[in-house]
Amino acid sequence: MAIKTNRTVQFGSLIRSYAGLLAETLDAVDSNDYDFSSVGYFDGREPSSRKWLVSTYEWLTVCVTYWEKNEIRCVLSREGNVNLYGPGGSPDRTYQIPDAGVMREGAADYGYVNRIRAIGDGLYVCGQSRQVYRFAPGKPHVLDGHWVDFAGPMRQPPMSEPPDDNGGEAFDRWLDENDAIDLVDIAGSSESDIYTAGDECWHYNGRQWKQLQLPTDEFINAIKVINADQVVMVGHNGTLLIGNARQGFTELSSVDDNQNFTGVELFGDKLFLASSLGLFTYDAAQKKIERYVTTLTPDLQDTHILEAKDGVLWSFGFKDLAYFDRKTWTRVDHPDNPPIR
Repeated sequence: MAIKTNRTVQFGSLIRSYAGLLAETLDAVDSNDYDFSSVGYFDGREPSSRKWLVSTYEWLTVCVTYWEKNEIRCVLSREGNVNLYGPGGSPDRTYQIPDAGVMREGAADYGYVNRIRAIGDGLYVCGQSRQVYRFAPGKPHVLDGHWVDFAGPMRQPPMSEPPDDNGGEAFDRWLDENDAIDLVDIAGSSESDIYTAGDECWHYNGRQWKQLQLPTDEFINAIKVINADQVVMVGHNGTLLIGNARQGFTELSSVDDNQNFTGVELFGDKLFLASSLGLFTYDAAQKKIERYVTTLTPDLQDTHILEAKDGVLWSFGFKDLAYFDRKTWTRVDHPDNPPIR
């Protein structure tokens, strides 16, 4: 199915310093009516004719990541479809997480899933109703494996039968009525030190999950695990937390409640914060969050997801893509969107 339309980047993940994956939705397709999306592979240093490759999916892709240990590209749909494939597209396997999803046939009504991450040697997914899954590697090839529940008793019971409208007001009421706890990010320093957060924050210590009491009741959008002792979380209303499960977390925010931080990355000695209002940094010496101005003209239009790899920081906005190599900011034009000038 080929559709020529502008695209919105929902998530980005790096494979190398200048190359990675984009989870994209098509602006001309209403995801409430039809699940269709694309995943773009980009290389910021290739000539324009070879810079972009696109794969289409008849599901709504919500997240992509790179499983570096096995050189596997990972694509996740909100209904729990997972496509794992290697360099050049081989091997290529697609799975259905057994309990995940809402509208698909056979869904167990736990809700949608949101994020896929490589942690340690493993691959994990989190979602609504406190869902957490782990990919159990197979033999002789790692992709001969399957997905298993990793939440245990942390997971909420299945919800009631969902409404036909999978994205409108009736759907939101259904989630509220079922008191579904949404987990939108998962990260860790190892497979025995894992955090997942959203409406709540939970930590896995290698034996069991335990809910953490944070110094805020704001929604957490993103987690950055610098090391076992330094874990950063950002979220609604200017939330910026740092700490760990053993010693607790400290609130570092110095901005008003209009800020909604959606991504966080450590680059050099600075914490960079993504926001719909632009890019920000946290100054540890001044204990202050400050607006960061790039050398781009115009400046970044939106920032959403941040990731650094091998000395390069990327900002993945819904429409605006750019990278910083410690010297220069470079904007990357998406071939299906009007250039930002």
